[in-house]
Amino acid sequence: MTKEKVSENVEIEDKVQDISAFLPGAFEDTKKMELAISPRFRDKDGIPIKFKFESVSSERITALRKECTRRMTSSRNRQVGETFDSEKFQARLALESTVYPDFTNKDLLKAYNTVSATELAQKILSVPGDYTEWINAAAAVNGFDESFDSNDEDFYKEEAKN
Repeated sequence: MTKEKVSENVEIEDKVQDISAFLPGAFEDTKKMELAISPRFRDKDGIPIKFKFESVSSERITALRKECTRRMTSSRNRQVGETFDSEKFQARLALESTVYPDFTNKDLLKAYNTVSATELAQKILSVPGDYTEWINAAAAVNGFDESFDSNDEDFYKEEAKN
């Protein structure tokens, strides 16, 4: 093995062994995003209003999954299986990821004559495409739509510069 090859291997090993990128404060804790969900919601100047989203923690995702999973039991109280309500999970994730508008706002709930944040979101986003766009935005901010290509080093080098 040549000296250049040995040096290259040592450099690669150093990159692999470096754990500083995983230490607290070295990475973004949450991801934020703003997106105009629908042209129906406009400000005073006629510009579409952007919804604000923020990612939730992995621990909260786990809790939401559990809340949206129902255990099936037999007549003898034995657990037979589980069913996961993906629509409920997506709505709950979207509610918890949406910073603005606040679907738990008492004035909004009262104006739409409902006590449920989920119902309020469905009433405000009454056009099916709007509701779907909201669900997709929440999934995106939480990383459920991203495909990670670790081989695209040029992309990550350019992103690191910015």
